[in-house]
Amino acid sequence: MKAVALVVPAFALLVTACATQYDTDYPAGLPEGTTTCPDDPPDMCTMDYRPAFGYDEQGGILGEYGNACGACATNGVKYTSPKQLPQPAAAPDDK
Repeated sequence: MKAVALVVPAFALLVTACATQYDTDYPAGLPEGTTTCPDDPPDMCTMDYRPAFGYDEQGGILGEYGNACGACATNGVKYTSPKQLPQPAAAPDDK
């Protein structure tokens, strides 16, 4: 019985920790660099990894996708923008 009492809360924490929350209300409009998905969504996409965000018609973020094609192939996604990956810090100049 003790094992069940430990497993259930651990599972609940695991599920909530893995969930990503996005701000679905984007009052300032779509970010710069946003592209419109084609009217006819793609049937197949390459599996290259170029992370992108997918947005609905109102500009709310629907999620993060492996690339823009994968986002546009998802029902409800109308716009995409590239996810900005952190850039490595420049090395200090040794003079």
